[in-house]
Amino acid sequence: MSRADRQAGLRAEIESCISDRAFALAYQPIVHLDTGTLAGVEALCRFHDGAPPERRFRQSERLGLAADLDLAIIERALDDVAALPPGDVSVNLSPSTILDERLCDLLVGADVGGERLVIEVTEHARIPDYQKAQDQLAVIRNSGIRLAVDDAGAGYSTFEHILSLRPDMIKMDRSITHDIDSDGARRALAAALVLFGADIGATIVAEGVETSDEIAALRRAGIHWAQGFALGPPAMLPLPPLAYEPGAPDDEATRRSARARVQTALASVRSAERELEATVATARETGLSWEEVADILGMTRQGASKRYRQ
Repeated sequence: MSRADRQAGLRAEIESCISDRAFALAYQPIVHLDTGTLAGVEALCRFHDGAPPERRFRQSERLGLAADLDLAIIERALDDVAALPPGDVSVNLSPSTILDERLCDLLVGADVGGERLVIEVTEHARIPDYQKAQDQLAVIRNSGIRLAVDDAGAGYSTFEHILSLRPDMIKMDRSITHDIDSDGARRALAAALVLFGADIGATIVAEGVETSDEIAALRRAGIHWAQGFALGPPAMLPLPPLAYEPGAPDDEATRRSARARVQTALASVRSAERELEATVATARETGLSWEEVADILGMTRQGASKRYRQ
């Protein structure tokens, strides 16, 4: 069989999968580590013919069918929302789907509260047109739907999506989570990601959690949301109840967690201060008087000019 015949056969196979909806969705819980409550779920596709999902998605992208497949999966997830427990519902997108105008029509027009939906794009897949992606995502996010960047820190990830798209959530790759309890470098990287997330207003979610020791290390690093087999495997509807119960951290862990929270809050405050200083400087350059600045800030003219004079 020639290469062209194989490609044609593969295309027909995937097109049939899409048209027949020959797949099911399993949902993996995303858990709040401190309370043991369900924060949301991630929709994961399982094909009826047993095809490995990652391989099927790569083939679909190569054949120009990724958007059609993604949109079919999203439609199925939207149909399931009413049967899912309260919380976020995350769906994964290929780069080509982000640029497809049908995505906006489907998500924004869905009869589902936008505040429940999260769309995920993997960090290690290239987006060919960032401006178009940003324009489309702006419309989607204005409807209340949030954006997550998946696989942050995986392999040779450059964090390009995070820097360009400024997501609401950053999903830390399992390569960092794995053995984080015994690896100081992984803990340092996770803590740095927490501070970075606070600086841009993004929630950090750890992926691939497999042990109770990893859970404890994540909590000490200031990461409060996670998913993985230690918290709950992917499951078909109806979802089983969560088995995870958070234990009380020891005194040292409590102090470390409190320290991480203070550092996170401090990073947010400093970021806001820098933004305010830059905004005041720009306002002054465009003619706003110190009296007007002081009135907006609720300060005296002398206090405002002293605090924000460059």
